[in-house]
Amino acid sequence: MPVSTLYRQLHSRLTAREPMPPRVALIRQDASPAQASRETFDLICRSLSGSAIPFFCVRPMRGRPPVIAVRTTYRQRAITSLSRHGLYGARLPGGRHKVNELGKIRQLRRNDMADAKAVRLWLYYASPSRTLTLGPESGVDLEFWQREGELLVAPRPNRVCEAVPVHEETVDAPESLFNRLVSESARVYPTRPEFARRLVDDVDFPIDAVYTWVDGNDPEWRARKELALTGGLSDLATSEARFVSRDELRYSLRSLLTYAPWIRNIFIVTDRQKPSWLVEDDRIRIVDHSEIFSDASALPVFNSHAIESRLHHIEGLSEHFLYLNDDFFLGKVLYPETFFEGNGITRFFPSIAQVPFTLNEDNPVHQAGMNNRRMLEELCGRTLTQKMKHVPYALRRSLLFELEERFPAEFKTVSASRFRRASDISTASSLAHYYGYLTGRALPGQIDYTYVDLALPKTPAKLRRMLANREHDAFCLNDTAPTTADQDSALARFLDAYYPTPTPFEAL
Repeated sequence: MPVSTLYRQLHSRLTAREPMPPRVALIRQDASPAQASRETFDLICRSLSGSAIPFFCVRPMRGRPPVIAVRTTYRQRAITSLSRHGLYGARLPGGRHKVNELGKIRQLRRNDMADAKAVRLWLYYASPSRTLTLGPESGVDLEFWQREGELLVAPRPNRVCEAVPVHEETVDAPESLFNRLVSESARVYPTRPEFARRLVDDVDFPIDAVYTWVDGNDPEWRARKELALTGGLSDLATSEARFVSRDELRYSLRSLLTYAPWIRNIFIVTDRQKPSWLVEDDRIRIVDHSEIFSDASALPVFNSHAIESRLHHIEGLSEHFLYLNDDFFLGKVLYPETFFEGNGITRFFPSIAQVPFTLNEDNPVHQAGMNNRRMLEELCGRTLTQKMKHVPYALRRSLLFELEERFPAEFKTVSASRFRRASDISTASSLAHYYGYLTGRALPGQIDYTYVDLALPKTPAKLRRMLANREHDAFCLNDTAPTTADQDSALARFLDAYYPTPTPFEAL
């Protein structure tokens, strides 16, 4: 069986959510994958250093945890040193060796580790609610490199090289090279010069996040909306369900910081509103519509298509950014490479849902997709058919400015539409991605996603399964009709259990 297949089997086995006695987990208020992997990584490095065991850090393959390398001659000393810290461990696949059961290092038989090529080490952490537990999936891999002549040879592939000189001196390199959940950190760790280089596919540019948010329960906002209402609008454009706030933003932000902590700054675009619980700091900022709409007569605006057409005008926004609605959630750890390539190319995620060619009813969402199609057909003769999944949209400011310059009439029309209309275009959620693809600046990507309609009777059961399995990379919690009190209560319990770790942006 190929080593890659064995690794996938072990990874699946290690990340399976099994019942865990509370006594084995360290309870942390700030429990998160980044916290768990960083603390474990630092603990292992300090233990090896304190025991005078030479080591160096390795650039891991994408999607794998941090890796630390030790010579095979120090293998038993390293295992003995690390066994004092209550770490759990399991052999990783290598050659003909079998996969061992989970267990604390000191409980494993010596010959279980005596010829191991690599082991996974971890501690169990849990949130105070015990609804978030972190274990082997947030651990660290310890590799044992074999001397062959004047080279140390790696037991597994990594992102840089298969061997380094035996007597080469180590250099200090930033933590972010070894842990992709870290973007900025003052910590440095020893590595070999080969691993300290800037690689051609490194995603090392800043990535911001932008939310659009509205509190439909705000009486002042509702008064502005009622005053702006005119005839000729579709029910879908003015539906109350589109503006309901169930505190999703709080938990969407928690999901972002828990599973994509590499995000630099966060901008929340609103209409003279601010969540009562939000504390602004250097990393998060409220952006009022008046800051991005150059035509004040277009305000107030209640059309998400219009607002999305102006996002690239946010002052201080990075060239590369993710755009999210407040009902978008990350469900597992995602790395920058999910959304961007090292050369700046963005990734988009087509849905199996299709943009219709004809309509039997007034539907601004479908009409916007059809308008996008017409624009691209006129531009290059290509026809789009698929919608996009409701997951974070990877965007580039320069491309959006270019689109606005190329289609000024369409951008002017949509930005002046207070409510959704048949003339709308959907810029950030569709048009920019297809335009980027057709001009060589975007590619389709893969993401495990599910859509949840909160108004369906089966939804509470689905939410329970999602919490138990935590198998989706991302999901959208939306409603197509008014929800009941029981449904809202089920959602609140789900969000609090799935995302128990508060962000620094929440008032105490």
